[in-house]
Amino acid sequence: MIVEFGWFLDRAPWAYTRPGLNRVRVGRKGFVSLLQTRLGLTRPETQNAERVSQYLRRLEGLDSPSAWFHRSLAADPWSTAYELLSARDDAVANGWDGTLPEPDPGTHDGGPSPLLRTLADAERAGEGVPRGELAPSLADDIVELIAELESTPLPLGIDELVLAHPEDTFPAVWRRIVGALRDRGIRVSEAPTPHRVPELTVLQAETEWEAAEHAARWLAAGTNERTAVVCSDPTAVLDQYLTLHGQPRLGVGERSAWRAQDQLIPLFFELVWEPANVHLLAEFLTLPDSPVRRGAAKHLLRALAEEPGVHGAAWSGAIAAIAADDSLGPDLAAALDRTFGTRLLSEADRPSGAQLVEATAWLTSALTARAAVVPRLQATAAQLGRVLALLAPLPHVSRRDLRRIIASVVTEGAEPLVGAEAALWLRLTHLAELGEDVDDALWWGFQSASTPAVRRWDAHDAATLARVGVELSTPQELTALAVRETLAAAGRCRRLVVVQIAQRNGERVEANPLLEALVAGQPASAGDRAGAAEAGSSTSERIASVTRSPSDLVAIEATGARDAVWRLAGREARLTRAAALRPVAPRAELEVGPNAALAPERLSFSQLEVLLGCSLRWALERKGRLVVPDAADIPEGSRMIGTFAHRVIERLHEVLRAENRAVPTGGEIDTAIEELLPEFASELLLPGQKARRLTVVAAVAEAARTFFATLQRGGVALQAVEKEFEKDLRLVTDDGVLSIPVVGSADAVGIDEEGRTVVVDLKWSSTGRYLREKVQKGTALQLALYQWALNGGDAPPDHPTAYYLLKQHDFASAHAHFGPSVPRVWAPEELWKRAAHAAEHVVADVLAGHVTATKPFADAFAAAAAQASQSSAATDAEGGSAPVPAGPTTVEERETAAGRLYVEPGCRFCRFGALCGLKGDYS
Repeated sequence: MIVEFGWFLDRAPWAYTRPGLNRVRVGRKGFVSLLQTRLGLTRPETQNAERVSQYLRRLEGLDSPSAWFHRSLAADPWSTAYELLSARDDAVANGWDGTLPEPDPGTHDGGPSPLLRTLADAERAGEGVPRGELAPSLADDIVELIAELESTPLPLGIDELVLAHPEDTFPAVWRRIVGALRDRGIRVSEAPTPHRVPELTVLQAETEWEAAEHAARWLAAGTNERTAVVCSDPTAVLDQYLTLHGQPRLGVGERSAWRAQDQLIPLFFELVWEPANVHLLAEFLTLPDSPVRRGAAKHLLRALAEEPGVHGAAWSGAIAAIAADDSLGPDLAAALDRTFGTRLLSEADRPSGAQLVEATAWLTSALTARAAVVPRLQATAAQLGRVLALLAPLPHVSRRDLRRIIASVVTEGAEPLVGAEAALWLRLTHLAELGEDVDDALWWGFQSASTPAVRRWDAHDAATLARVGVELSTPQELTALAVRETLAAAGRCRRLVVVQIAQRNGERVEANPLLEALVAGQPASAGDRAGAAEAGSSTSERIASVTRSPSDLVAIEATGARDAVWRLAGREARLTRAAALRPVAPRAELEVGPNAALAPERLSFSQLEVLLGCSLRWALERKGRLVVPDAADIPEGSRMIGTFAHRVIERLHEVLRAENRAVPTGGEIDTAIEELLPEFASELLLPGQKARRLTVVAAVAEAARTFFATLQRGGVALQAVEKEFEKDLRLVTDDGVLSIPVVGSADAVGIDEEGRTVVVDLKWSSTGRYLREKVQKGTALQLALYQWALNGGDAPPDHPTAYYLLKQHDFASAHAHFGPSVPRVWAPEELWKRAAHAAEHVVADVLAGHVTATKPFADAFAAAAAQASQSSAATDAEGGSAPVPAGPTTVEERETAAGRLYVEPGCRFCRFGALCGLKGDYS
């Protein structure tokens, strides 16, 4: 057998143009594995996370208040063990056996550093100690191989060892292995260094998309029988363009920890701690491979959307619904409640690993069952088993320790969106892996091709280890080797195209200094290249001479011609000018055909407001059944705080009504807030939310105190909070009278000293200006609707109503019960009449199959009115005719003139903006 061995050949293909039997190409890991197999030294592989756990136990046995690593171990045990183990493995991989030299007498040498003494103590700590073993790694395998090669006469079956680069460029320990093989009679030779200088071209594009277009065209323009494609970056974008050109996909995925199955374990372990994180819980429930059954997940998501917490009535109702469902059952309901609600762990209690394993019992069972029918989850189930095995022996586990352990087990994966396809070209991950001559090479992701990372030992530690025969390669030496091998691989190409981009995802991309080394090997004068660099020119000028931008690649053969020729690095393609396609905005008015089924079955205020504001949005939501997922509908921000403040006032009203009082005490307010916070605003209890929580709690407490005190001063007796109502709204249409039930609940309903119904709607918003303007204009439709629904008659009475601005602790009202009153334009009766006319008009349009996206329609209407006004003004100026009376210039003016209420479309809260062209790029 002939073995070709190089420092960077672990991922290199065994052969490309010269396939043959009994010939392999290997790097460090592959060479070690080959020798272990031949010498009978193979062993089960041990995950690095398990080795970190073993080393942590050794460090804990060595720990004391005076230990060098004591404070680091106390602050972050797992990271401390990880770093020290990495240093130990690096030293062992270079031949260290755990011994240290004695201080040199007569010198200022203070002996080995605390780091080396700690490593040596830890190396001896496992000898004869129960559970003190440390599983071997690649570093231990190298040392074992040297000893075995120097002592065992077993035949290896290797005839020749071909070194991909000179023997003296390998680290010292590997030179010992090569020497041991030579002593066994194996012929050792060095591969000849290529002396060809490639024709280098740098394709400099602005973005990955622009680069992919030209890289794919370059590949499509050749036969690719002797072509190498180096993919140092993911190829998802490039694969799309390759598919357009009928070429095979490269299928290199991006390394990411955010794949669905890789998120199961990290997400779950974030959910076993209190306080509950409802947003992460929603993510867990909606993962494609979530172990929570879909029916149960729907119940829980609806509960979280109603009350963002795991201790309230909505959560209890969801658990009861799961228990009552025959397809789910009480056992599952109890397990979910126990896991995500009632038995959350507190970090202050310093739970043990055994407690965490117990908290994971449901996930272990559910994931094992799912993995039996979903093969891709088998790896996740195995990872969970490894995590639990690492946790079980630990006496105490913090959230940080848990995250470190999980990150060590659940590592980033590189699963492509679409797999690779068979192709004539050779695919590599780095140019240094190229071991055979090719005609052309394309280097995609050149700027991401980094040199190997090396542990940096200080000079004192390196000198100390050298005294016991351990020679450490410096970072400069290994970097020089990487550059040398890359340049050597470039010499195996006739033409090399390096792809560079200026930005990715809006951020600038740093240059790769390797480009300077590649350009330095180019001839000083490129002759026929435009802008060739003269002898003695600077590096930047020489780089510029081989750089091509996309605009340089296309040449139009004749003036006015529709065809052009695209040329890059010896390949060309003919291009035909495409017809310009200008994007057209979606139509604001749509005809869907008359349909009696489009009539509203029932309306709440919010639905009525949407219907009057934008009939397209209403039709999509109510008739098209387009709704946001439950996971995206969980209250947060102002919506969450507003719901929380509502519930606080409701709870206080229950207390006050039972005792026939009007104003709560400060203690009662604090108690209500403390009890309701985990149910309706658990987000504020999460780490890092203290300042925000204190601000919100203070604001809600003051809002509650001011609310009840103001009602008492105004002579209003609060009778009900969240009072439900239902009343039929009768609309006159072309087909007769349409009766629609209007349902809902009023936030706060009371009675004043004159016996009139008082309605207050509670609002939490950053500013109260918009609501005050509604009151002032007389367009507060919500307040008018509540009075209409809670009283008899076809029109609302002019009884006291108000908006209560919770954040501002102030009322906006046209009545003096709540402080200074705001004069208004329209009385409630006029407002309701206009609203009813608007509803009749919109419903008639909808029944006729005519729906409108109000905002685009209003913009077009205003633009047309402005243009007509300008045309009229120009005509008047030329002909001197009398001016034409101006019509409505906006939709609001038109609706008002027609006696109908104009309602703002509420586009800020609409999720269909991309459908009507207001959001995104409608091209």
